[in-house]
Amino acid sequence: MSDFKANMLTKDGKKMMYLIHIGVKKDCEDYDAIWSELKRRMAAVSIPIVPIDWTVYDDNGTAYGKNDHMFYAQTFESGMGFIMGVLDVHELRSNLDSCKFYNGDAYKNNPKKYDAENTLEITKKWNEKYHPNEIW
Repeated sequence: MSDFKANMLTKDGKKMMYLIHIGVKKDCEDYDAIWSELKRRMAAVSIPIVPIDWTVYDDNGTAYGKNDHMFYAQTFESGMGFIMGVLDVHELRSNLDSCKFYNGDAYKNNPKKYDAENTLEITKKWNEKYHPNEIW
């Protein structure tokens, strides 16, 4: 899968509620170490965040295979906690290429609409505003 789509469905048509798309910069010298730490953190939460290794479908029924950068959090809390923990560590966040959290909230008026939050950009803007002396 080349592009990450936020409207992913399981085979039986259920929305994948809390998707995480995370990527490490290809030119990062500690590429493998960064990925190892990210995966360790995913496994360390009480409800683990799992890599999506099953076929997912978009709203049109197009099937997508495995994507090494796409993960599934079973709860909002575990997904957002993982994201915030990653963005809190300079060595991790400075080597990320992308970090997006897709919150498909079933209790909203339109459950098919996903709110894609580019948490990496949000954190950069927050740091620039409130911590201008911090090195990104």
